[in-house]
Amino acid sequence: MNKYPNLFKPAYIGNCQIFNRLVMAPMATGYASSYGEITDNNINYYESRARGGAGLIIVEAACVDSPVGREGFGQIHIDHPRYIPGLSRLATAIRSHGSCAFIQLFHAGRQTSTIVTEGNTPVAPSPLACPFMREKPRELTAEEIDIIRAKFVSAAMIASMAGFDGIELHAAHGYLINQFLSPDTNRRDDEFGGSLHNRMQFLLQIIRDIKHFQPELAISVRLNIDDFVPDGLKMEESLIICQEVEDAGADAIHCSCGTYASGLTSIEPASYVEGWRVYLAEKVKQAVNIPVITGGIIRNPVMAEKIIESGQADFVFLGRPWLADSEWALKVSRGDERDVRPCIMCNECIGNNFKGLPTHCTVNPVTGREFRMVRQKEPSSQFRVAVVGSGPAGMQAALALNDAGIAVTLWEQKSQPGGMMNIACIPPNKHRIKEFRDYLYRQILQSGVEMVLGHAFVPEMLNDHHFDHVIMATGSTPKIIYGLETDSKFLLSIEEVLEEQIVINGQSVAVIGGGANGCEVAHFLLEKDNQVTVIEQQNKLADNLEKKTRRDLLDHLQSAGVIALMQSRVTGSNPHHLLIEDSQGGRGILPVDYAVIAAGYEPERSLFESFQNYDISMSVIGDAWQVGGIRQAILQGWQVTEQIALIAGKKYGTN
Repeated sequence: MNKYPNLFKPAYIGNCQIFNRLVMAPMATGYASSYGEITDNNINYYESRARGGAGLIIVEAACVDSPVGREGFGQIHIDHPRYIPGLSRLATAIRSHGSCAFIQLFHAGRQTSTIVTEGNTPVAPSPLACPFMREKPRELTAEEIDIIRAKFVSAAMIASMAGFDGIELHAAHGYLINQFLSPDTNRRDDEFGGSLHNRMQFLLQIIRDIKHFQPELAISVRLNIDDFVPDGLKMEESLIICQEVEDAGADAIHCSCGTYASGLTSIEPASYVEGWRVYLAEKVKQAVNIPVITGGIIRNPVMAEKIIESGQADFVFLGRPWLADSEWALKVSRGDERDVRPCIMCNECIGNNFKGLPTHCTVNPVTGREFRMVRQKEPSSQFRVAVVGSGPAGMQAALALNDAGIAVTLWEQKSQPGGMMNIACIPPNKHRIKEFRDYLYRQILQSGVEMVLGHAFVPEMLNDHHFDHVIMATGSTPKIIYGLETDSKFLLSIEEVLEEQIVINGQSVAVIGGGANGCEVAHFLLEKDNQVTVIEQQNKLADNLEKKTRRDLLDHLQSAGVIALMQSRVTGSNPHHLLIEDSQGGRGILPVDYAVIAAGYEPERSLFESFQNYDISMSVIGDAWQVGGIRQAILQGWQVTEQIALIAGKKYGTN
């Protein structure tokens, strides 16, 4: 019996029957060619999610007016019939697995830059610069508005000819259509500005025209129910827009919120509560008679089921969870929720988009690399590999090797697996790292991989177990700050603080180092009523974090009263005193109850070096190779399998 009967019940959007209530949200990938053409990477990526049980896939934003309407490089284009063959391949790949295929039609408006638009000045309803992009757009004329409207309609016809079941109009997140709707960005005094009635006309005319020319094509409209900016759209106006959109012929409303200017609300960091924005959809559901799509950090199928069961919405969209596990829906439908690879909300996928890089996932190395999955002609079980270290790199390597048919033993010196994840999961809002650690451990146990806990790996193991290859995934060790009395009782490591080997409450604490680790331990200490000073040599805190996560963390630190000494370093210490020197040569003494050394980590290679005199093939991965966090560790743990499969094949003739 299905544990989630409502979540896996078919439903319609327009004439399109969808076999469950799970929607893959449109997320930019950057996989398209430089000319906006569909690539094999696009197809492999979306087809894997269709194969994994997504009922409806809304393909990422496709530009209807390039280059001026483009947001970034690697964006899909849909503004010319020459794109139909590639789009057709994509639609066919999605539909071949029973999923419905929509594609989102998009114009950036002012939320772009001349770098992306090939020197063309961005356009908008009014010449108001986006606070984030800071480039003043050119105000569209009435004639130009009609031309862009026609381009949306033409793009919908192209989508239909390519075989898509429907389209989605992107009228959210501060892009062009939203710019017309919002009083914050639309200051026109003609038929497209002023009153709500006038501000809606651009969107409503597009819907009516598409329905006129393509009556069978389903239309979803992604709307901001709240812009979350002072003078932007509020729910009262948005509910009226929803009703007008329905009357114009739209078949579904995809509820969203936030803009570039609103900060964190459009793509939430880890501190936000799961399902926090469902209330927006619930209000829309009460106002319209067409299906309503909702989401907002929904990770738990129990919550998704309750949303559908209670009537708060008709469909639930997932975004980042589809990146973490392409088979999210399939596993949940089978009752295998614990086998879902969990998203840890690190937002590195989004960070790549902001940098103009293709999307990848921290916890799922296959995302964006579906075409590189290791396949062997036959198992190489004769080939034996020892993986030393059970952090993310070690556990991922062991799982990938096992999947490739290679015999593997995982060694961990400590009694508990997880490596640095055991520490990384403790600070506020980092609990999902624990979920990921536990997932990897469960997969190791289920896989049948031999695992040895509480035993160091020593050279004698090579002969005792006849290993052909050793993977060193021994992680990293804290950097030492010379000049400090590290044996002093008031000088502590990050591990001592986070594991509460020494409980610190209501004390004055200095954190030496203002990178991600230092700021996270500062957040941990601040929540325990400590007065915290962060000392950082550079002029930025947590500069190695993804932008939204960084902003969220720094907001928490500021609101909790952290003191930051920037461009300063610690030159020495006495009991309960730190000697400080700033970039101008100024010196001072900082009295503290405790100081936490958070100067970063360096590779732990001592074990690797001790094996240099032995005749054994070896690899070094993860932090042991170069300190880079979970993302690098997981990727290298996966990639090393390709290398070892080749070695195994050559030795035992399996390839």
